[in-house]
Amino acid sequence: MYNRRVRPRPIKIRDLVLRKAEVTDRTRAGGKLAPNWEGPYRVYDMVREGTYRLETMEGNHLPRTWNTANLKKFYP
Repeated sequence: MYNRRVRPRPIKIRDLVLRKAEVTDRTRAGGKLAPNWEGPYRVYDMVREGTYRLETMEGNHLPRTWNTANLKKFYP
């Protein structure tokens, strides 16, 4: 019964995603009006199910891995 409404977020390589700004900027320097999401970024590698490596749209790789809980698919 618990979590029965949770939908999996299938993310594939080369998908465009947004990442939570809260995770990258813990101080929340922009305050309450700061954006909640950053991006878009492209997924270039899947380390394991639910863990991904991202790159910018220019092709620069981000230094760490990202969990699905901190990502959201981007639909332009």
